[in-house]
Amino acid sequence: MPDNPIIDVAIGLVFFYVLLSLVVSSAQEWIASLWGMRSKNLYEGIRRFIGQEYAQKVYEHPLIRNLSKEGKKPSYIDSHTLSTVLLTLVAKDKKQKAFLECGAEEVREIISQIDSNHSLYGILDVLLGRDDEDAEKTRDRLADWFDEGMTRIAGWYKRKVKVVICVLAAVVTVGLNASTIHIAEKLWQDDALRAYIAVQAQDFSAQDEATRSQVEPLKTLESFPIWWKGLPESAVEWIKTVFGWFITIAAVSLGAPFWFDLLGKVANMRGSGGRSRATANGQREK
Repeated sequence: MPDNPIIDVAIGLVFFYVLLSLVVSSAQEWIASLWGMRSKNLYEGIRRFIGQEYAQKVYEHPLIRNLSKEGKKPSYIDSHTLSTVLLTLVAKDKKQKAFLECGAEEVREIISQIDSNHSLYGILDVLLGRDDEDAEKTRDRLADWFDEGMTRIAGWYKRKVKVVICVLAAVVTVGLNASTIHIAEKLWQDDALRAYIAVQAQDFSAQDEATRSQVEPLKTLESFPIWWKGLPESAVEWIKTVFGWFITIAAVSLGAPFWFDLLGKVANMRGSGGRSRATANGQREK
């Protein structure tokens, strides 16, 4: 298939979004690790489910406390471990007996002693089920309920991450002056640059995951017509630049996986003839 400038511009833009998304994702992961976003989100979710009092007791229990470094909260807790610890604490608090040693009547008695206005009472009262069910079945039901709750907690975390990614995308885009409109114009006007970046994108798309992980996104972005070289000289240029920023921010907010998939599809549309425009060692023609 002969070279097609439209396809080359498209693959160049998609490749640009992949690289910028990787930069933003790396920054987001660093911030999430630094601020303990996952562990804080998990604790907040558990606190909502079982209340502040029991959430604090659960996190102070050795089985939970030892899941993370001293002074930090775990970012993941197995649902069966969580339910076992919680029910053990409830039993000791109300009956001073191991929960799993209790019979059906004793379990119901323990639950009845919880304040009826407490969210935990409503949860356990429903999960207890039939009178003849023992403590272990109640524990397993609570674990299943926690599994469903963890899905909701993960959803809360994804929404928080989405906000962080949008903010970081805005900061990185403006910081690099990464205007989609400006990049598209340069790729359309400069045949050598367009072909060189298209070949880079094809090579990147053909690599396996391990090889891709070794790519330095910021270094590769140096090939693109970005970076600040002075302020726009007219109102029209300002409008184009700012509108281009918004396009870039919106694109990067979709995330790297989306652009990875699209890059592979667009790269397959490009013919092998584009390689004749780049030197064998991968350097742009002068």
